[in-house]
Amino acid sequence: MSFSATRLTCYALLSSLEQDMRALVSEATASPEIPIELPQDKRAKVDERRKRDGQAPAANIQAVLPYLDFAEVYELAMSLKRKLSPTQLTAIAPLSSRMERVVSIRNRVAHTRPMEIDDSATLIDAAKELANFPGIWAETDVTLSRLSEDPSYVLGLTMQLPKDGDKGPQHNLPVPDFDETGFFGRQEQLRQIKKAIKGPYPVISILGDGGIGKTSLALKAAYDLLDDPSISFDAIVWVTAKSTILSSNEIQRIQGAIEDSLGLFDQAASILSGSENTDSEDEILSYLENFKVLLILDNLETVLDDRLRNFLLELPLGSKVVITSRIGVGSTEYPVSLTPLGTDDASRLLRALARVRGIQQLRELPQEIVERWVNAMSGHPAYIRWFVAGVQTGKRPEDLLTNNALLLDFCMSNVYEYLGDNPRAVLRSMQVLPGARNQAELAYLNDFTADDIQSALLELLTTNFVSMSNLNSNQSVDTGYQLTDFAKQYLDKHHPVIPEERKWLLERKDSLSLMGTGLVALIRATPYDASTVSVRGPGDFHVARLLREALWLPTERERALELCFEAQKLAPTFSEAWRIEGYIHSMDRNDHAAQMAYERAIELAPESASSYFHYGSFLLSDMGDAPAGLRALQTAARFDPQSIEILKGIAWAHYSMESFSEAAETAGVIVEDRSVSAPEKVRALQLFVRSRNAEALRCLKVDDIDAAVEAIELAVEFLASVADERTVASAADHVLHLQQTASDISRRSKGYASSKSEHFAATLRALSELAAGDDARTIGAVKSMKSEKGYMFLRSQGKDYFCHAKDFSNQDDWQRVQIGSICGFTVSSNGSKGLRAMNVSLIDI
Repeated sequence: MSFSATRLTCYALLSSLEQDMRALVSEATASPEIPIELPQDKRAKVDERRKRDGQAPAANIQAVLPYLDFAEVYELAMSLKRKLSPTQLTAIAPLSSRMERVVSIRNRVAHTRPMEIDDSATLIDAAKELANFPGIWAETDVTLSRLSEDPSYVLGLTMQLPKDGDKGPQHNLPVPDFDETGFFGRQEQLRQIKKAIKGPYPVISILGDGGIGKTSLALKAAYDLLDDPSISFDAIVWVTAKSTILSSNEIQRIQGAIEDSLGLFDQAASILSGSENTDSEDEILSYLENFKVLLILDNLETVLDDRLRNFLLELPLGSKVVITSRIGVGSTEYPVSLTPLGTDDASRLLRALARVRGIQQLRELPQEIVERWVNAMSGHPAYIRWFVAGVQTGKRPEDLLTNNALLLDFCMSNVYEYLGDNPRAVLRSMQVLPGARNQAELAYLNDFTADDIQSALLELLTTNFVSMSNLNSNQSVDTGYQLTDFAKQYLDKHHPVIPEERKWLLERKDSLSLMGTGLVALIRATPYDASTVSVRGPGDFHVARLLREALWLPTERERALELCFEAQKLAPTFSEAWRIEGYIHSMDRNDHAAQMAYERAIELAPESASSYFHYGSFLLSDMGDAPAGLRALQTAARFDPQSIEILKGIAWAHYSMESFSEAAETAGVIVEDRSVSAPEKVRALQLFVRSRNAEALRCLKVDDIDAAVEAIELAVEFLASVADERTVASAADHVLHLQQTASDISRRSKGYASSKSEHFAATLRALSELAAGDDARTIGAVKSMKSEKGYMFLRSQGKDYFCHAKDFSNQDDWQRVQIGSICGFTVSSNGSKGLRAMNVSLIDI
């Protein structure tokens, strides 16, 4: 097993410290009659260590000393204080505050545990302080001098420190490649992996680019588990399929590297059983079933095939498999994806490598330059190591930062060839159109269905070509996808997009932008029209196109719903995809499905005035639930208090609930708004007059004359304040009906109420006559009708008037009219056939 210079340096210092400490104790216990002053448990450890060397139990301290580790020798020295001289006591005093840290380092070195970033610095500092007493720490002083003169001498040392056997599982873990710098960063991922290994997951995968740190993280987790008392594995087995090594000049092929899953199984079986076996896969499964084994398969992408996937599906309960790979294995795994290091950790890595390799040029760099360089390297550990190694061989930093084709090839090799046609097409669209884009955009750009793009993106995510990010809007969160920095550099250098395809993709993007321009114009013009699809941004343009296509298919409900479902798959957080589904269900009178879809839209956009408006309108018009509709519309008004469409809905909801006063007040606000169009003002004024009239009639019905008069008075005052005579004229029939109500109140009352009502009736009559001009209008109720023959009779002031369907100004009114309906009309003589109603308009009450 080869060790790093850092570990060997620590070993040299620890060995000299132990040698000096033993010499000190040996001098203090030179008399053979001095008994062995060791606790029974430590005495037993010594005897066990001697037994492994074929030695009998120790008879005196001199025989014990070579088999004591550093901490044990120190404890022995402390127990012999009375036999130490004042000089000796002073010389070992500096250790008291450092013992815990030094012992931890010693254990990592002796038991082949990963080193930490400042282990060597801590030992060197301790040794230098002790070397101030060269008479006591002579060997330590010599070692420090040798390290200063020739640091590389440690490479010829063979490590041998007194130690006991590991209490944890048996293992064959290699020395990690971060040994020279120590492990830092990745703490959250490390915690996640160890938790997953201890949890119910049979397969845990560590995924990322080549050189991103997958192997290091897996080794760190495995070594931590060795010393975890809660671990239940009988063995931890490491098998690697690593096939290449990156040097500063080339990618070197590893001789004898495993090339397929069969070779991987053979090696794992050999490690577990110690012998060759013709059916290695079955043998491994047998071991995993009879023992709790943590099997770590490193660099799996080089041997990934169906045989290996099937093996992972058959894992027996209790054993686990951890894989490191550039490519995910599928749905059987618990994946942990690695991203590049942050600026702080990346800077620490570069400085640590420069320190341990003695590269003064890099050690003296200002922090801002280090941060700029590691950011240029995208915080990629392999890039940083390759960069430092290149500088060490004499290459210029600027050349290594700009000419990284060799590194890119190493990090991304074996992955691009794994991809299918659709994922490669998506990569090309990302090359041409950089930046985060959601599924819907990518589907349109590549002319893919939702299933096509989702399958392609999943494959890309498992190969780490693509990263995910959140695209926040004011309503919801969408997921964006874009090339990783390394992937873009690799693709641009090795797989550039041909001009024809680049042109096609740019044309697709332009058409999407043009589509969006039209959508935005519609949103501004008619934001609350049922056929207007609101969008959060460019990522919704394609989905909005699908939804508008669904709205253009009024008779093809099934196809329209398919388009809605496609939109929902492409943009799961886009509320309009569910709102339009609700609208289509409502046209088909599937009220339950419509309500569920509308409510889903509100869940996705809880602050969307549009979602609440359309839901409220549905509840009011289709479900007949005016109170619920009103609540939804009032919520919409909180988010868009200036919307006239929402106010119209609220006014109608109040009217439907027979809250006539509230309906009139809301309609009056619309009439007084200067920004409202003339047709909207007319409709609002008609509703205002109807509401006041209905309120007066209800009060008259229960003989509440004063309240009835007040309702008429409020109507007259408001009508007098409306400056636009054309608006009042358009509501002439409603005003005339209100005048009749005022006259009825005058006839049924006495005194002041009667005279007041008569005055209001005269005022209203004048308004209606002024509005009607030469065409005198009258009001009548439908007495009888023959719908199948297209005619009816109206009765007004004791007279009957014939009316044909074609006499209605608005044919929709003919469809809605029924016995008892109130209508306004002009009178025409029908010759010998009697009186006829012309220009008939329905007055809803």
